[in-house]
Amino acid sequence: MNQRAEAAAPSSTWLHTQLRGGILAERGQGLIVTLLLIPAILATNLIYESLNHGPNRIFLETPLDRALPVVPIFAIPYVSLIPYIGVSLIVFLFCRVRVYRSAALTMIIVWFISYAFYFFLQSYIARPAITGMDPFSGIIRTIYASDRPYNDFPSLHTSLSTIIAIHWWRFDRRIGIPAAIWTALIVASTVLVKQHYVADLAGGLALAAVTSVFVMRATRAA
Repeated sequence: MNQRAEAAAPSSTWLHTQLRGGILAERGQGLIVTLLLIPAILATNLIYESLNHGPNRIFLETPLDRALPVVPIFAIPYVSLIPYIGVSLIVFLFCRVRVYRSAALTMIIVWFISYAFYFFLQSYIARPAITGMDPFSGIIRTIYASDRPYNDFPSLHTSLSTIIAIHWWRFDRRIGIPAAIWTALIVASTVLVKQHYVADLAGGLALAAVTSVFVMRATRAA
């Protein structure tokens, strides 16, 4: 066996081992539940826009929020949320299906709890005028144009990214550390591009942590 073949063999074995814990090894009821979670995630996400309007019931700005500057470069982690979630869920799905089900169920529950707040206790953020001509300021203006200043408490950017980080930690702590760092940047971005207030961030963190622990224990993914 040549050196290239010897190097490929361990990689192939590692990949085969990972895939044995994913959806390709699922059968019966577990497979059905796993597959149903895919359209459930997509459908639940679509509800967001129908609630993204006034009138607001609460306004959570504090002196700390007013003191925080706009940091345009944080637009990058902010807009990374959807690909971050998508790539993470695909890896979980094919390599550790229990982690996938736990993450998916947790996200759906958090979405609906957040939607209840948006329906009954709608929040609003007063966003600044972004006048910078740099590319990052341009991205922030695009964010503002595509997302109305409602649906703020609790922050879904915060809760969903935190759920993903928690489940990466359960999947593999070597990946969990960089995932936690990137999640921290996403969370910070919510207040540094002025899409959320600090209270929204705190609410999202608490909701993600409590719901993740509950679902992981219930699904035995912990």
